[in-house]
Formats: sequence, structure tokens, C-alpha cells
Amino acid sequence: MNNTQTNLPDLKNKPFGGGYSVHDSETCAVRDLAVHNYMTDQYSISHDEIKNNFLQTYKDWIFSTHPGINGWQEYNHLCFTQGTTESFAQFYLRYRDNKRLRLRQGEYFYSQMMKNLWYKNNFAWLNEDDIKPNDVVLISAPFGDTGAVPEELENLLTKCDNANVPVMLDLAYVNLAVHMEIDLSHKCIEYVVSSLSKVFPIEHYRVGIRMQRQKFEDQLYVVNDDQYNYINLLSVYVGQKLIQKFNASFIYNKYKSKQSLMCKELHVQPSPCVYFGIDHKQKFNEYNRGGQTNRLCFSRIWDGRKNYV
Repeated sequence: MNNTQTNLPDLKNKPFGGGYSVHDSETCAVRDLAVHNYMTDQYSISHDEIKNNFLQTYKDWIFSTHPGINGWQEYNHLCFTQGTTESFAQFYLRYRDNKRLRLRQGEYFYSQMMKNLWYKNNFAWLNEDDIKPNDVVLISAPFGDTGAVPEELENLLTKCDNANVPVMLDLAYVNLAVHMEIDLSHKCIEYVVSSLSKVFPIEHYRVGIRMQRQKFEDQLYVVNDDQYNYINLLSVYVGQKLIQKFNASFIYNKYKSKQSLMCKELHVQPSPCVYFGIDHKQKFNEYNRGGQTNRLCFSRIWDGRKNYV
């Protein structure tokens, strides 16, 4: 079944479909203990302290295994978000009336939904036209369809600098990899976002972060304000316990050898992101997401939720 707003195939029931965290026994145990402790102690917990400590700790954690990512220290306005998706919604809301949306083919399905729902004729794929001053760009790095930093990213960001085009960088997959190189100092980058939902088995807890250098006051800042704390504090607590227990390369290091074996067996190429294998030979066309290659996700095979034989 295709999603009516994207025409992308629904792959969630296929063994290599989607992009899921691995339900690793060690991370599941820490998650479950954190939930138990929160429910027991929630009335004695300082929620302001938990939230503010989490945001700074998480920001540092994200970049700790990527010395080649520079400029991230400048992003000091931080919001807790419901995964990355809540950040996307605010981004599209801010720019949908007066900007042309630009995406790369193979991008996250939610963004492809947005182009059809709200931008319609005010849209172009990045390979279809030059960057223009009325554009707005969202791009994932690592890229959602390959797990690699797009080769053209630096050139794209320079063009956006020159045309004053606002950019959101989606780093949702960055902690499935190590030693990536991205220059976050480009002035065009308005938002940098990421999520723990792919690293740890907390996809239903929706734990994410949005970072800015200069604050644009919107709904996310209001609900994050200490006066309200109108956010999912259980999720903040669980996320904090996970990043305190596991370093940012834990999943990559634990599953890298499994990825290599799986890719060799299937005759696909290992992605820089440890969950994925990339098919360049069109053997797995049912997994195509709009790009030139096909992405296979191994996480549900490893934890036993899916079988492929």
C-alpha cells in the first residue's frame, strides 16, 4: 500500500523495511528500569533540573564521537521535542506561506508528505533547479536514504549562505555512525535537530532535541519554558538515563560486525549508519524510497522481531 501523500511504498511489514532502533537487551533493560524509577519517584524529582541537564548533556553526547563535525558549540538555544518530527512541523509552519520547499529525493517520508500537503506547486527537488532566494531547505545528514553525509552538502550549504536560504539539518541518524564530517558553522543553518528514537528502543517515547544559534520564539520555546514544562517529562528522564549509561558509539560498536556479515550475505554495501545496507545493484527494488539506491534496515532482524529467510 502506498501512502497517498507520498506515493512511497509502505515497508513496515517487510523484514528490511523502515528505519527502526534495535531492541537491544542492554538498552531495553536500562529503559525499563528508568521507567520504573520515574513512576516511583516522580513527585520527588526536580523536573526543571532534569530537563535542563538533559538538553545540555544530550547536545554534548551527540557530537562526542564526531570530531569532524564543527560549529555545534554555537547552538545554545535548546528545546526538547517529540522526536525530530515535532521540529519539522514547526519548521514547515514557519515557512510554508512564502517559501519554495527543497528536498533531496529519498528524504524522510514525513517531509515528502509535507511537500504534497502544503507546498504542492511551490516545491522542487534539489536536483531539479538551482537554489533561489525564496527557497527553504530541509536535508538529513546522515541522509535518510543512504546513511551517508550527502556529497553535495557543503556546496549546498554555501549556496544557501549566499542566497540567505534557511536550512534545517536533520541529524536523526548521526549516532548510528562515527567520525562524520559536517560544517555546522554555515550561517544559513537555522535549526539542527536530532533524536534518540533510532539509537535506543524508545521510538514511542519520542525523545528529541532542537538547537538554534539565535532564538526564533515559537510554540516549542513556550512549552519548554520552566514556568510550564509542558513536555513529556517521563521521556526526558528515560533519555537522560540512557545517555548517562551508554556512550554515543555504543550501538555502532556493538553491531558493526553484524552489519558487515549481513551485507556480505545479501551482497549489499554497508552504510556508514550501522543499521543499514545499501543496494546499488537493484536487487531489492521493493525497498526503494525514491532515490537511486535501495535501503535495507537490519535492526528488526537482529532483535528477532522479523525474519528474512
